[in-house]
Amino acid sequence: MRRLREVAFVDLLGWLLGISAVLALPLPGNWSWTILLAVIAAISLAACGPTRGRSALAAAGVVLLGFGLGTVRVEHLAADPLAGQIGDNLDGAIVVVGEAWRGTGYARIATGAVLGPAGGPVLLRVSAGAPPERGSLLRVVGALARPRGPEGGFDERAWLNHQGIHAVLRVRSLEIIGRRGGLWGLSDRLRHSALAALVPAGRDDTGQVLAGLAFGADAGLTPATIEAFRASGLAHLLAVSGGNVALLVALLVLAVWVMGGSRRLALGLSIGAIVVYVTVVGPSPSVVRAGIAGVVGCLAWLLGRPRDAWRALALGFGALMLWNPWAVLDPGLQLSFVAVAAILLVVPYARRISEATAVPYVLAAAVLVTAAATLATAPIAWWHFGRASIIASLPANLAAAPAVPLALWAALLATVVTPLAPAAGAGIAWCAQWPAAWILQCARGGAWLAAVLPAWLTPLAIALPVGLLARRMPRAVRRVGWRRVRRQTALSGLPHERHGSRQDSPGA
Repeated sequence: MRRLREVAFVDLLGWLLGISAVLALPLPGNWSWTILLAVIAAISLAACGPTRGRSALAAAGVVLLGFGLGTVRVEHLAADPLAGQIGDNLDGAIVVVGEAWRGTGYARIATGAVLGPAGGPVLLRVSAGAPPERGSLLRVVGALARPRGPEGGFDERAWLNHQGIHAVLRVRSLEIIGRRGGLWGLSDRLRHSALAALVPAGRDDTGQVLAGLAFGADAGLTPATIEAFRASGLAHLLAVSGGNVALLVALLVLAVWVMGGSRRLALGLSIGAIVVYVTVVGPSPSVVRAGIAGVVGCLAWLLGRPRDAWRALALGFGALMLWNPWAVLDPGLQLSFVAVAAILLVVPYARRISEATAVPYVLAAAVLVTAAATLATAPIAWWHFGRASIIASLPANLAAAPAVPLALWAALLATVVTPLAPAAGAGIAWCAQWPAAWILQCARGGAWLAAVLPAWLTPLAIALPVGLLARRMPRAVRRVGWRRVRRQTALSGLPHERHGSRQDSPGA
C-alpha cells in the first residue's frame, strides 16, 4: 500500500480514462453505473489516498469524463445507417475502398463506405479479379447482407460491429472511376509509391514478406507461407505494430546523432515520421494503436525517464479506449500491451546481466525482450487462437531478430531514395530481399519445429518459469522487508541484530 499511495496522479490518468471508457460498453441491467461508482470509490480511497481529497476529486472527474466520452463512442459505433437496405441489390452505387485488401479468393476483404446520403461503412468482398487499390472510387453492382455469425470459432458479425460496420457488400462487378482526393488521397499515392519502390526485391514470397514487414502489405503471400508465420510465432512481423514504429524512431535518432543534431530535433522528426508512416500504412485499428503508442512512447524514451514509459503506455491505452472501447476485446490490442508491459519490466535487468556476466548487453536485451514478450503473450494467444508454440516461437524470434531491423530499414530507405535516385533505390530494395529471405526461412523452420514438438511442452514451458518466479518471490519479499526494517531501525538509532533479536525492555 505504501508504494500504491506514492503513485502520482499523472501515472493513473491514462488507466482511469481507459477503464472508465470500457465501463461504457453495454452490460446486462444497470451494472455499468454500479461498477462505475465502485471504481470511483476504490480509486479515490486506495490510489489517491484518503488525505489527498483534491487528487481523489480529480480522479473521480476523469472517470466520469472517460465514461461520458466512451458512451458517445459506443453509441456512434452502434449506428446502422444501412439497416433499411439489407438484402437490396445495389446497381451503380459509388463506393470508396478505405483499407488495403486482405486474404485471397472470396475471403478477400477490405473496409470501405457506400457514398451518398443513404450510405455508410461496409465490408467489401470481391471474389474474382485483381482487387482495386486503397482509395479507389468504384461503381459497383452487388448486394448488401448482414455479416456472418460465429463460424469455426470466429464471429465476423461481432468483429465488424465493434468497428462500426454492420453490413457486407458482396461485389459482383465493379468499375474503377477514379481515386479519392484530399489528405487521404495523398496517403494513397504515397503508399502506392512506397510499394512500387520495393518491386526490385521480387514479387515472390520473399518480396511480399518485405512489403508486409514494412507496410503490412502481405496480401500476396501464399497460404502456406502465412500458416508458417502463424505457427512459428512470427506473424506479428507481417502486421505493422509498435516494433515497426520503434525501429523507425531508432533509425531517425541514429541519423540525427550521426549528423550532430539535438535530442529535440530527433523528437520532432520522430513524431512527424510516425504520423507519415501511419498515414501511408493505413488507418486500421492496429496501425492507429501503434502510432499512438509510438508517439507517446518516443516522448518518454527520448526524455530518458523509465517511469515515463509506463505513463506513455497508460496514455496510449486511454486514448485507444476513448476512440473505441470495444478494442479492449481485440486480441491484437491485448497482445500489444501485454508484450510492451513485459518488455518494460525486464529491460532494466539486461544491463545487470551484462555487467555481472560476459554476455554482451545487446544479446542479453534481445533474449530478455523476446522471452518476456513470448511468455507474456502465450496465454492470450492460447485463449484466442488455441495455440501458443513457445518452444518454436522463442528460437524463431531470436533467429529472425537481427534481420528485422536490416530488412525494415532497407525497405524504408528504398522508399525514400527511389523518387530521388531510382537506380540507387532499386539497389537498396534488391539488397533488402536477403534479410527478408532469412526471416522467411526462420518462419518455415519455426513452423517445422512447432509441428514435430508434442503439444504438452507448451503448458510445461509456461508453468516452469511461473513456478520458479513464485518460488523466488517470497525470498525477494523477505529481503525487501528486512532491508526496510533495518533502514528504519538504523534511522531511529536503535540497536538491531541480523537475525532479529528482540529489543530489551525493563520487564524483560
